[in-house]
Parts: sequence; structure tokens; C-alpha cells
Amino acid sequence: MNFDVTILGAGTGVPLPQRSPAGVLMQIGATPLVFDLGPGTIPRLTAAGASYRDLEFVFLTHLHPDHTLDLVMLLQALNYTPGWTREKPLHLIGCRGTHALYADLVRAYPSIAPRAFEMGVREIGAERIAFADWTIETAPTGHTDASIAYRVEAAGKVAVYTGDAKENSELARLARGADVFICECAFPRGYATDDHMTADAVGRVARAAHVKRVVLNHLYPPALAVDVGAQVREEFSGEILIAVDGMRIEV
Repeated sequence: MNFDVTILGAGTGVPLPQRSPAGVLMQIGATPLVFDLGPGTIPRLTAAGASYRDLEFVFLTHLHPDHTLDLVMLLQALNYTPGWTREKPLHLIGCRGTHALYADLVRAYPSIAPRAFEMGVREIGAERIAFADWTIETAPTGHTDASIAYRVEAAGKVAVYTGDAKENSELARLARGADVFICECAFPRGYATDDHMTADAVGRVARAAHVKRVVLNHLYPPALAVDVGAQVREEFSGEILIAVDGMRIEV
């Protein structure tokens, strides 16, 4: 069974070429899983060769707009694609507050309420959930009071997606031995921040977790103004990739 990852959005809320707001596709066999739905994620999903029609699971790391705004567009497309009716359920799984976000969106845009399919909304904290062919495990990231990262295990492989994060021991524990560690690298070494990852922090977490590959993701302009990969390399000796929209990685 294949297990691969496509970076749908390698950037932030700051508009940049090749780095759109947050989104990650994990394809496990025929099952597409989407993590975060920043603006424009749905068209980029299509460009990656997956279809919004096939989505059954959407996972949110936290509720900031650069990670959630295309949830509205997904629900609109599922209701109003001409000549097609969505019937299978959609499962929205996210951090604390996901129920309230969904309810607020439906109040603001009543037409996105599912017309012919069931919508399941589930909030999770730090836990482990087994599905048919894959398992997810979550841990707090410290970016917000509720933000979580995801560890996905399938076909004997592990991929971890942090969303927005700050350096902490729970993140290193979650990423233990990961084949692919998709980690926020918002800013360069020494940048003053208390709720995002800097390059040296990424390197320390990756080293502590003994991951095989790091994909530097969610890069703000200051991180792109330096050799951010070299800064991570000062702390971590494994493979380092710098994400761009559409990058595909075999787990």
C-alpha cells in the first residue's frame, strides 16, 4: 500500500509565490487525508491529483484562518457540484473549538450546511485513534491553548505534521522515529517568537526524535531570507527538505 505526502500549502497567511497557506495531503492507498484547509487548498488538492469528492477525513491542527478558510469552500463544493450528489459522510476532526468554528461558519454561510450527506465533527486532544488501515496520534504543540500535531502510521511508515508549533518535549515524543517530519520552520535562528518554531528549534526537536527526514514548512519571509536549511543542519544531521507548494514525498 502506498503512503505519500503532498504539500498543498508550504507558506503562511503572507502571500508568496510557491508558498500558499497551510494544507497537507496524505494519501494512504486510495484514502486521501487532508490536514488543514488554508485558503486555496481545494484547488491545490485537485492539482495534486486528488479530488475533493473523495475526501472523507479532514483534520485541523488549530483554528487560525490560514489553516481553516477553505473549509467553507469544500462544503460549498460538496453541496453544489452540478450533476453530482455527495452521499458519503464527511468527518471533520480537530482541536478543541472545532465544533464552535463549524457552527459559526454555518451561521455565517447557511448554504454550506450539508444537503445530502452526514457531517461528523469530533474534537480531540492528546490521544491515539485507530482506523482500518492507519492510526493517528496527537499531541499539543503550544502554538495556541488547543493546537495539536498529528502522527500518522500506515503501511509500516510514519509521517508527522506539526501545524504551527513551538519547541516542546511532547512534539519530540510524537515525532519519535518518524520517516517524514513535516515541521513548521516559521523563522530563522534567533528570531524573537514565543509561539512558532525557529530553525534551531526544528533541528533540536528533529534530533531528539531521531527522525529520518525533515520537511521545513510554514515559512515566513524572514526564514526565506537566509539559508534556513543550513541553520537546521547545525542541530540535525538527517535529510532536510524545504517545502514548496506541490512537493510530493514518498513516506
